[in-house]
Amino acid sequence: MGRAASLVRVFTTRRTLSVLAAALALTTALYSAEALAAEVTGKLLLATYRLPAKESAPGTFNWEIENGVKEVTADRVDAKRELAVVLVGDGAPAFPERMEVALSGGGLLPSTIVARPGATLLFVNQDEIAHELYAPGNKDLPPEAVAPRGRRSLTLKDAGVIELRDQLLSHLTGTIHVIPNAIAVASPDASGVFTFPEIPAGKYTLKVLHGKDEIASKEVEVGPKALSIDPIALTAPAAKE
Repeated sequence: MGRAASLVRVFTTRRTLSVLAAALALTTALYSAEALAAEVTGKLLLATYRLPAKESAPGTFNWEIENGVKEVTADRVDAKRELAVVLVGDGAPAFPERMEVALSGGGLLPSTIVARPGATLLFVNQDEIAHELYAPGNKDLPPEAVAPRGRRSLTLKDAGVIELRDQLLSHLTGTIHVIPNAIAVASPDASGVFTFPEIPAGKYTLKVLHGKDEIASKEVEVGPKALSIDPIALTAPAAKE
Protein backbone atom coordinates (compact mmCIF):
# COMPACT_ATOMS: atom_id res chain seq x y z
CA MET A 1 0.00 0.00 0.00
CA GLY A 2 2.83 2.36 0.93
CA ARG A 3 4.60 1.62 -2.34
CA ALA A 4 1.43 2.29 -4.37
CA ALA A 5 0.88 5.63 -2.61
CA SER A 6 4.49 6.56 -3.26
CA LEU A 7 4.12 5.80 -6.98
CA VAL A 8 0.94 7.90 -7.15
CA ARG A 9 2.76 10.82 -5.53
CA VAL A 10 5.66 10.51 -7.97
CA PHE A 11 3.28 10.37 -10.95
CA THR A 12 1.31 13.37 -9.70
CA THR A 13 4.47 15.35 -9.09
CA ARG A 14 5.79 14.63 -12.58
CA ARG A 15 2.49 15.53 -14.17
CA THR A 16 2.33 18.78 -12.22
CA LEU A 17 5.88 19.64 -13.25
CA SER A 18 5.03 18.92 -16.91
CA VAL A 19 2.01 21.20 -16.76
CA LEU A 20 4.03 23.96 -15.10
CA ALA A 21 6.81 23.60 -17.69
CA ALA A 22 4.30 23.85 -20.56
CA ALA A 23 2.68 26.92 -18.98
CA LEU A 24 6.09 28.52 -18.49
CA ALA A 25 7.06 27.83 -22.10
CA LEU A 26 3.80 29.37 -23.35
CA THR A 27 4.22 32.43 -21.14
CA THR A 28 7.81 32.86 -22.34
CA ALA A 29 6.74 32.59 -25.97
CA LEU A 30 3.98 35.14 -25.52
CA TYR A 31 6.29 37.49 -23.64
CA SER A 32 8.95 37.15 -26.34
CA ALA A 33 6.42 37.92 -29.08
CA GLU A 34 5.25 40.98 -27.14
CA ALA A 35 8.80 42.08 -26.47
CA LEU A 36 9.55 41.98 -30.21
CA ALA A 37 6.65 44.34 -30.99
CA ALA A 38 7.77 47.96 -30.95
CA GLU A 39 6.23 51.40 -31.43
CA VAL A 40 7.07 53.15 -34.71
CA THR A 41 6.73 56.92 -34.99
CA GLY A 42 7.57 59.49 -37.64
CA LYS A 43 6.68 62.84 -39.13
CA LEU A 44 5.64 63.94 -42.61
CA LEU A 45 7.05 67.26 -43.85
CA LEU A 46 3.78 68.96 -44.72
CA ALA A 47 5.08 72.53 -45.03
CA THR A 48 6.88 71.82 -48.31
CA TYR A 49 4.10 69.67 -49.78
CA ARG A 50 2.06 71.53 -52.37
CA LEU A 51 -0.70 70.14 -54.51
CA PRO A 52 -0.47 70.55 -58.29
CA ALA A 53 -2.41 73.43 -59.81
CA LYS A 54 -6.02 72.64 -60.60
CA GLU A 55 -7.13 72.22 -64.19
CA SER A 56 -10.26 74.27 -63.61
CA ALA A 57 -10.60 77.89 -64.70
CA PRO A 58 -11.07 80.72 -62.18
CA GLY A 59 -11.30 80.14 -58.46
CA THR A 60 -14.67 79.71 -56.82
CA PHE A 61 -13.91 81.03 -53.35
CA ASN A 62 -12.61 84.46 -52.36
CA TRP A 63 -9.28 83.05 -51.16
CA GLU A 64 -8.72 81.53 -54.63
CA ILE A 65 -9.30 84.75 -56.57
CA GLU A 66 -6.56 87.30 -57.23
CA ASN A 67 -7.91 90.66 -56.04
CA GLY A 68 -4.78 92.75 -55.61
CA VAL A 69 -5.21 92.93 -51.84
CA LYS A 70 -4.72 89.47 -50.40
CA GLU A 71 -2.41 86.81 -51.77
CA VAL A 72 -4.13 83.76 -53.20
CA THR A 73 -3.92 80.88 -50.71
CA ALA A 74 -2.26 77.77 -52.12
CA ASP A 75 -4.01 74.45 -51.69
CA ARG A 76 -2.93 72.71 -48.51
CA VAL A 77 -3.51 69.12 -47.57
CA ASP A 78 -5.71 68.15 -44.64
CA ALA A 79 -3.32 65.50 -43.35
CA LYS A 80 -5.68 63.72 -40.97
CA ARG A 81 -8.45 63.48 -43.56
CA GLU A 82 -6.52 63.03 -46.80
CA LEU A 83 -3.28 61.15 -46.04
CA ALA A 84 -2.68 57.54 -45.03
CA VAL A 85 0.62 56.06 -43.82
CA VAL A 86 0.80 52.31 -44.36
CA LEU A 87 3.35 49.60 -43.54
CA VAL A 88 3.61 46.86 -46.15
CA GLY A 89 5.42 43.55 -45.72
CA ASP A 90 5.26 40.06 -44.21
CA GLY A 91 3.85 39.55 -40.75
CA ALA A 92 0.66 39.47 -38.73
CA PRO A 93 -1.62 42.34 -39.80
CA ALA A 94 -3.04 44.79 -37.26
CA PHE A 95 -6.18 45.45 -39.27
CA PRO A 96 -9.73 45.04 -37.95
CA GLU A 97 -12.13 43.02 -40.07
CA ARG A 98 -14.63 45.88 -39.87
CA MET A 99 -13.60 49.51 -40.37
CA GLU A 100 -15.74 52.63 -40.00
CA VAL A 101 -15.51 55.58 -42.41
CA ALA A 102 -17.42 58.77 -41.65
CA LEU A 103 -19.30 60.97 -44.09
CA SER A 104 -18.58 64.18 -42.25
CA GLY A 105 -18.23 67.86 -43.15
CA GLY A 106 -19.33 67.15 -46.71
CA GLY A 107 -16.56 64.63 -47.28
CA LEU A 108 -15.11 61.28 -46.30
CA LEU A 109 -13.09 60.91 -43.08
CA PRO A 110 -10.64 59.52 -43.94
CA SER A 111 -10.80 60.08 -47.70
CA THR A 112 -7.74 57.87 -48.32
CA ILE A 113 -8.69 54.45 -47.00
CA VAL A 114 -6.42 51.40 -46.67
CA ALA A 115 -7.68 47.89 -45.98
CA ARG A 116 -6.98 44.25 -46.74
CA PRO A 117 -9.11 41.96 -48.95
CA GLY A 118 -12.04 40.56 -46.97
CA ALA A 119 -12.45 43.63 -44.77
CA THR A 120 -15.84 45.35 -44.48
CA LEU A 121 -16.10 49.12 -44.62
CA LEU A 122 -19.01 50.75 -42.81
CA PHE A 123 -19.85 54.22 -44.14
CA VAL A 124 -21.66 56.27 -41.48
CA ASN A 125 -23.37 59.52 -42.49
CA GLN A 126 -22.68 62.05 -39.73
CA ASP A 127 -23.84 64.99 -41.85
CA GLU A 128 -27.27 66.60 -41.74
CA ILE A 129 -27.68 66.02 -45.46
CA ALA A 130 -28.03 62.84 -47.51
CA HIS A 131 -25.17 61.33 -49.49
CA GLU A 132 -25.29 59.05 -52.52
CA LEU A 133 -21.92 57.34 -52.44
CA TYR A 134 -20.82 55.11 -55.33
CA ALA A 135 -17.74 53.68 -57.03
CA PRO A 136 -17.63 54.31 -60.79
CA GLY A 137 -17.58 51.01 -62.68
CA ASN A 138 -17.86 48.94 -59.50
CA LYS A 139 -21.03 46.85 -59.24
CA ASP A 140 -20.49 46.26 -55.51
CA LEU A 141 -21.08 49.93 -54.72
CA PRO A 142 -23.77 51.39 -56.99
CA PRO A 143 -25.33 54.79 -56.21
CA GLU A 144 -27.57 54.53 -53.16
CA ALA A 145 -28.94 57.28 -50.91
CA VAL A 146 -27.73 57.31 -47.30
CA ALA A 147 -29.86 59.56 -45.09
CA PRO A 148 -28.42 61.54 -42.16
CA ARG A 149 -27.34 59.06 -39.43
CA GLY A 150 -27.73 56.31 -41.99
CA ARG A 151 -25.20 53.57 -42.76
CA ARG A 152 -23.98 51.56 -45.69
CA SER A 153 -21.42 48.75 -45.88
CA LEU A 154 -19.02 47.43 -48.50
CA THR A 155 -17.04 44.17 -48.32
CA LEU A 156 -13.73 44.39 -50.17
CA LYS A 157 -13.03 41.35 -52.32
CA ASP A 158 -9.97 41.90 -54.48
CA ALA A 159 -6.72 43.84 -54.30
CA GLY A 160 -6.68 47.13 -56.16
CA VAL A 161 -7.75 50.76 -56.04
CA ILE A 162 -11.40 51.85 -55.82
CA GLU A 163 -12.40 55.46 -56.53
CA LEU A 164 -15.35 56.88 -54.58
CA ARG A 165 -17.78 59.60 -55.66
CA ASP A 166 -21.06 61.15 -54.48
CA GLN A 167 -23.89 61.78 -56.94
CA LEU A 168 -25.29 64.53 -54.70
CA LEU A 169 -22.00 66.31 -53.93
CA SER A 170 -19.71 66.55 -56.93
CA HIS A 171 -16.72 67.71 -54.86
CA LEU A 172 -16.73 64.62 -52.62
CA THR A 173 -14.03 62.14 -53.60
CA GLY A 174 -12.27 59.28 -51.92
CA THR A 175 -9.99 56.34 -52.63
CA ILE A 176 -9.82 52.83 -51.21
CA HIS A 177 -6.50 50.98 -51.46
CA VAL A 178 -7.02 47.23 -50.99
CA ILE A 179 -3.53 45.89 -50.19
CA PRO A 180 -3.09 42.17 -49.34
CA ASN A 181 0.23 42.57 -47.51
CA ALA A 182 -0.62 45.75 -45.59
CA ILE A 183 0.41 45.31 -41.95
CA ALA A 184 -0.92 48.50 -40.37
CA VAL A 185 -2.20 51.97 -41.28
CA ALA A 186 -1.94 55.27 -39.42
CA SER A 187 -3.46 58.73 -39.92
CA PRO A 188 -1.07 61.64 -39.33
CA ASP A 189 -2.18 64.55 -37.17
CA ALA A 190 -2.32 68.17 -38.36
CA SER A 191 1.44 68.55 -37.89
CA GLY A 192 2.23 65.35 -39.81
CA VAL A 193 3.10 63.13 -36.82
CA PHE A 194 2.01 59.48 -37.05
CA THR A 195 2.32 56.47 -34.75
CA PHE A 196 2.08 52.70 -35.14
CA PRO A 197 1.64 51.35 -31.57
CA GLU A 198 2.89 47.73 -31.83
CA ILE A 199 4.68 46.48 -34.92
CA PRO A 200 6.40 43.05 -34.94
CA ALA A 201 10.14 43.06 -35.63
CA GLY A 202 10.95 42.82 -39.31
CA LYS A 203 11.59 44.71 -42.54
CA TYR A 204 8.78 46.76 -44.08
CA THR A 205 8.06 49.33 -46.75
CA LEU A 206 6.41 52.48 -45.43
CA LYS A 207 4.19 54.21 -47.97
CA VAL A 208 2.38 57.54 -47.78
CA LEU A 209 -0.79 57.69 -49.87
CA HIS A 210 -2.80 60.73 -50.91
CA GLY A 211 -5.92 59.76 -52.78
CA LYS A 212 -4.90 57.40 -55.55
CA ASP A 213 -1.27 58.59 -55.50
CA GLU A 214 1.76 57.31 -53.60
CA ILE A 215 3.66 60.43 -52.50
CA ALA A 216 6.46 58.83 -50.45
CA SER A 217 8.06 55.43 -49.88
CA LYS A 218 10.75 54.35 -47.43
CA GLU A 219 12.27 51.04 -46.31
CA VAL A 220 12.23 50.58 -42.54
CA GLU A 221 13.47 47.87 -40.20
CA VAL A 222 11.72 47.39 -36.87
CA GLY A 223 13.60 45.83 -33.96
CA PRO A 224 12.70 45.12 -30.34
CA LYS A 225 13.02 48.80 -29.35
CA ALA A 226 10.87 51.81 -30.30
CA LEU A 227 11.75 53.22 -33.71
CA SER A 228 11.67 56.92 -34.62
CA ILE A 229 11.82 57.44 -38.39
CA ASP A 230 13.58 60.46 -39.90
CA PRO A 231 11.21 63.16 -41.22
CA ILE A 232 9.69 62.16 -44.55
CA ALA A 233 9.53 64.53 -47.51
CA LEU A 234 6.44 64.28 -49.72
CA THR A 235 6.41 64.50 -53.50
CA ALA A 236 3.30 65.99 -55.05
CA PRO A 237 1.79 64.04 -57.95
CA ALA A 238 2.40 65.57 -61.35
CA ALA A 239 -0.33 67.86 -62.62
CA LYS A 240 -2.47 66.47 -65.42
CA GLU A 241 -2.04 68.10 -68.78
